[in-house]
Amino acid sequence: MLRFTVFDEDGPARDWPLVNAHILGVDDTALEGVVTFSKGKIVCKAVDTQPAIALCLEVNAGKAGTMMLQTCLLEQRNEPYRLYEELARHRVKIFLEKSENWGFLDPAKAPEAFEQFERARSMFVTGTVDHEPYRAQVHHRDALAIAMDASEKLVMKRTEWTLHRRYAKQGAQHALGVRVPVEKAPELLKSALVQDFDILSVPTPWHLIEPTQGRFVWEQVDRWMQFAKVGKRELIAGPLLDASAAGIPGWVRPIMADPAKLKDRLHAFITEVVTRYAPLNPIWNIVSSIHLNEAATLSPEAMVQATRIAAVAVRQVQKNAKLLVEVGDPFGDIPPDASGAMNAIRYLRSLVSEGVTVDIVGIPVVVGDAARGKGTRDLMQIAAMLERFTSRKEMPPVVVTACGAPSEPHPEPGAGFWRRPWGTESQGAWAGMCFQIAMANPGIQAVVWDRLRDDAGVGIKNGGLFATDGSPKSAAERIVRFRRRIRMPLPPLNTDVVRSAAEDS
Repeated sequence: MLRFTVFDEDGPARDWPLVNAHILGVDDTALEGVVTFSKGKIVCKAVDTQPAIALCLEVNAGKAGTMMLQTCLLEQRNEPYRLYEELARHRVKIFLEKSENWGFLDPAKAPEAFEQFERARSMFVTGTVDHEPYRAQVHHRDALAIAMDASEKLVMKRTEWTLHRRYAKQGAQHALGVRVPVEKAPELLKSALVQDFDILSVPTPWHLIEPTQGRFVWEQVDRWMQFAKVGKRELIAGPLLDASAAGIPGWVRPIMADPAKLKDRLHAFITEVVTRYAPLNPIWNIVSSIHLNEAATLSPEAMVQATRIAAVAVRQVQKNAKLLVEVGDPFGDIPPDASGAMNAIRYLRSLVSEGVTVDIVGIPVVVGDAARGKGTRDLMQIAAMLERFTSRKEMPPVVVTACGAPSEPHPEPGAGFWRRPWGTESQGAWAGMCFQIAMANPGIQAVVWDRLRDDAGVGIKNGGLFATDGSPKSAAERIVRFRRRIRMPLPPLNTDVVRSAAEDS
């Protein structure tokens, strides 16, 4: 058992919101367990018997914002830890680990980051020696915020270096995409679809294309496929099997847990779609989020088998098709339970071990929403998460298939915010830096924005690049500006004028 003390000005906290609180184990894997609050203490009880566990939850990190943060792995004991002290300690640990891994242990390579880091360490010590609990907690919260700022400065400094290495000889051919709203006609959105978007992600919703068994409706998807063809855009089509709660037609739900019936209907649907659009040679997003068991309770074997069915069905029609599998919850916020859900990396490993070959892995990076797994994350967490996927030898190339943050605050707990409450400027700053972080990672091929316009398509609320009147937001302007920058080879990096994170924020 882990216990953490939390305080207010009057002593032990009388109340403490446990927003999306869960327990982590080795490799930041979510564990089954219970997190409760009582009499000024947060209590974590894990079902797993491993000796060291960590706590992850949404917290107020002062000037850094309100977001999902975690402690280090801690020995289970009855004596309580201090929550903010352990949150700050974890961020200090991450800064040092990444400095070493990225070759930035020399402070001269990232002076602003290390200056902030030393401030954070000093504040951390101040909190540790302060014997008044609430005052010590405030010091540790300030240390956490300063350490987060230091880590983001480190990320952006390293991003600039790696971008110049990656694009020293050749610019990026296909780097920026957007998911289009199939329910809207392309003509209504032409002003938003500037040429800098190299990739169109066109959904193929099963419930829209085959609303009842055997009856196919193509008009809405057809017009976007034609738009992509005329515009000579790279095309991602799918997901063919969207296993999220809203992605399965009502008439399919009853057979989701019946492997034989699902195989027949899924194969038939995919064959129809691929036969129709194979001449456009898209990248096929064959399955999305199946490992989360949102639409139906599937065993791990059934998840792999459904993915195999989709892959075989596509390649029977289009032999050399490129296949993409999209995972959900890449930060691992959703703990395992009786439904049999498993985390993204375990699911991808299962595909490899069972011989299901895919060409690309799709990873969503969506923050600022109250849905589980979409709470706000800072830039260091995003960079570290992407590296967890791309650093694995068995991992195919990665596309960020849904990148998004809102331009207005979300009213519900769990959404959080980065630096300041979400607005057009904070969305724009986050979008520009997140795009750069992703494209500096050599394992990532492209970034697809989650939503084109606020009033069109699926995706995070108020997460469009364009407002309802079609005018571009700051996010659109920033990512387009960066897209243009890496279209051509980057000049040699002048280490005296490397841009810091502050210049992009």
